[in-house]
Parts: sequence; structure tokens; C-alpha cells
Amino acid sequence: MIAKLLVSSDLSLRIREIDKILNISNLSRGHPDLLYLGADEKLGVEKAKLIRDHFSLRPYSAKGRAVALENASNLTLEAQNGLLKTLEEPPLGAILLLGVPSEFDLLPTIVSRAQVIYLNAVGGEQVEKFAKDIEKLITLNLEKRFEFIEKLEEKEEFLKALTIHFRKKLHKDPKWIDFVKELVDAQHWAKSNVNIRGILEYLMLKMPS
Repeated sequence: MIAKLLVSSDLSLRIREIDKILNISNLSRGHPDLLYLGADEKLGVEKAKLIRDHFSLRPYSAKGRAVALENASNLTLEAQNGLLKTLEEPPLGAILLLGVPSEFDLLPTIVSRAQVIYLNAVGGEQVEKFAKDIEKLITLNLEKRFEFIEKLEEKEEFLKALTIHFRKKLHKDPKWIDFVKELVDAQHWAKSNVNIRGILEYLMLKMPS
């Protein structure tokens, strides 16, 4: 199993994608092999234990057990940490679907262990647009990095693309974990109306060469 992270601000899109994936495996709500948690569920450590216990049981009639969360951003930090081992060592045939408005709502360690699917394709387009610039920035000195940020017009879009890009790199190489944590913090600063140019310049200081 590779957990699927279904990203869209539209809850109905996430639900449709969840149902689509479940239908492929002949699973529907109410099936004994499926644990389905709605968008309003409180997802603390008890629910994390419920998920682990569900996966620990043998499937009733499906190829494997399945868990679907309409809004995984409700998972507390403790609950997310409690699911890490399940993501690292999933049972055979298991399905784990995590719907979220934004991948930034989850810990980098969770995202790095999941297949991220952008249901409206916006995130993927942004990463593709800035991918070459980001890789070039890694090789530049600090002065050149600051020059790039100064001239950059789409600063907010670039911040999101930067975060998604390095989360994908983290999936292949854990050395990026500290920088990804900085990027996640930066997303929260941006939501708090901290100056976006200042945020990006700070990140240029922290970006590994």
C-alpha cells in the first residue's frame, strides 16, 4: 500500500475521488473491510488507534482492508505521528485514502510517505512551471538567490511550488527534511500575512546548496 493524499479545497471533489478509488476495489460505505471517516470527524489519537486496529485485522471479503478520511487535516499532530508506522509498514493489499484541502495541513513525514494527487491539477502545474528555477536556485549563491526573489512577480505561487517541489524530493531523499519543515512553517507565516518577500528571502538563507 502507498497511501494516497487527495488534495482539493473542494470537499465534494475529494469525496468523489475517494468513492471512485473504492469502487475500483469493489468497496463501498458500509462494507466490513472499509473504515470511512467523514469530514466532521474529530481525528485524535483514539481514531488513529482505531485506524491501526482496523488494518491489523484480516479482510472479510476484499483483497485488503481500507480506510478513507474525507478531511485528514482534522488529524491532530499526535494522531499523525501515531499513523507513521502504519504508513511505513502497511499491510498487504491495504488502501489508505487521505483527503485534504491542502497538503500543508499534514506533517512532512506523512506527506513524504504518500502519493500526492492534486484533484484540480493546480499544484502540479505550479511545480512544473517553476521546477527549473527551483533546481537552479539550489546551485546559486545567496546574492543570486536574493536577486531572483527581488525580480519574481508571482511570489505566493512560487512559495507553494517551492514547498511541493521539495516535498517530492523528500520522498526520494530524507536529507531535505529540515528544509521542508522550514517551508511548512513558511506556509503558516504566509497565511498570517507576513511579508511574502521576507519569507522567501529567509528561505533562500535556509535552502541547502
